[in-house]
Amino acid sequence: MIRCVAFDFGEVLSSPDDLYTAPAARLGVDSAAYEASYWEGRRAYDNGGSDASYWTPLLTRLGKRPSPELITEMAHLDASLWARMRPAAREILADVRLGGTKVAILSNAPFVLDMTFAQSDYAEDADYWFVSASMGMSKPDLGVYLRVEEVTECTGGEIAFVDDRPENVHAARERGWLAHLFVSDEDTRSWLAEIGVLADQER
Repeated sequence: MIRCVAFDFGEVLSSPDDLYTAPAARLGVDSAAYEASYWEGRRAYDNGGSDASYWTPLLTRLGKRPSPELITEMAHLDASLWARMRPAAREILADVRLGGTKVAILSNAPFVLDMTFAQSDYAEDADYWFVSASMGMSKPDLGVYLRVEEVTECTGGEIAFVDDRPENVHAARERGWLAHLFVSDEDTRSWLAEIGVLADQER
């Protein structure tokens, strides 16, 4: 029996189409150049690295002076873009909880995004928030999945999981979780209906 459904956040509950273009416009650089630099060093940032440790080299590669003010601005802009939960995704969370199943968010994200989550109007839509920066480790590290089991007091067979990255889904399945690779809100809803955790099967 599934007692908790865990959702990745970025590209599962949110899908910012201006993730690269908005910051690039702010900096006055080519969006392709920004995108090419974006993921370099991101894992360390998601694991708890400081804003400066991530944004200083990124801005430098783009030919911008990494002042403390610009670093802070870019960190908060990036977090605000990721933090926009889609209404359809929010409905899914609500329907899972209405069906009597706990909801967890399991996200690889830096501290600034963790703080943005905490201040959001959807912070109470989940029973548990697991953010990599605060844990000091990120998916697909085994410790992440063990932490979720420990805090939720669920065994692997009692947890369902939705993520957009195959390696994270694979790691969850290795722990015995029922895991699904994200495709769309409609596909996620269909899968959750199949495993019997939605309150409203008619949507």
